[in-house]
Amino acid sequence: MSQITCNVASIEKLNAFLYRIFLAPTSVVSFKAGQYVSVIMGEGDKRHFSIANTPSSDLIELHIGATEDNKYAMQVVEKMQSGEPLEVEIANGAAYLRESSTRPIILMAGGTGFSYVKSILEQIVESELKNPVYLYWGVKEYSHFYFEEQAINWSIEHQNIHFHPVVELPEAFWQGKKGYVHQAVLDEFSDLSEFDIYIVGRFEMAKIAREDFIKQGALIDNIYGDAFAFI
Repeated sequence: MSQITCNVASIEKLNAFLYRIFLAPTSVVSFKAGQYVSVIMGEGDKRHFSIANTPSSDLIELHIGATEDNKYAMQVVEKMQSGEPLEVEIANGAAYLRESSTRPIILMAGGTGFSYVKSILEQIVESELKNPVYLYWGVKEYSHFYFEEQAINWSIEHQNIHFHPVVELPEAFWQGKKGYVHQAVLDEFSDLSEFDIYIVGRFEMAKIAREDFIKQGALIDNIYGDAFAFI
C-alpha cells in the first residue's frame, strides 16, 4: 500500500443516504479491482471504503452510505465536502479479482457493497474475461438499488454475466428474489465447489454466508472477502 494525497473532483448524492465521490490522486496510483482505500482522518484513525472503478481510471470512485447517525462515514463525507486535500492509503485488501482463474464467479454484495463488485465487474468486462459471472445484490428495500440499470445492462450486453437482485423487505410490486441475499445463492446452486466467491457486506452477514457456503461445498480458499480479516 502507499499513502497519497487526493483532491476531491466531485461529490454527487445518489439518494437520501448515498454519496458518489470521485477523488483525483496527485500522483500515480496502482491497485487491483476489488481493493479499497483507507481515508486518513487522524492519528490512528483510518476509515475504509471500496474502490468502485477499475485500475485503468485516472480517478478513484467511492460510494459512501452516510447518515447523521453513522458518524464513521458522515465525518468522511463532511471532510471531503470541505474542499481540502486529503490523505489516503491505497491498494489495501486481499479480496481482489483473481484474473488468472477460469472458475465461474459468484459476486455477492449487500447494500453499498455494490461498489466493490462494480470494480470487479468492470474489470471483467474490460479484460474480456469469459468466466460465467453471477451477481447477487441484496438490499433491504427496492429503493436502495442505486445502480440497478447498470447491472441490468451488463447482463444484457455480456452473455457470461447474470444479475440477480434480492430485496429483503419487498414491496407488493416486487416479483424478484426475496429475503437474505446469501440464501438466494444457496437456493440457486446446490454445489458451490467449482466457484470463486467474492463477498462484501456487513461483517455478520459475511461470516454467516461463508459458513453456509462451505456447508454447500464451497472451498474456503476460493472465498474472498476483506471482512474475513476482521472476524
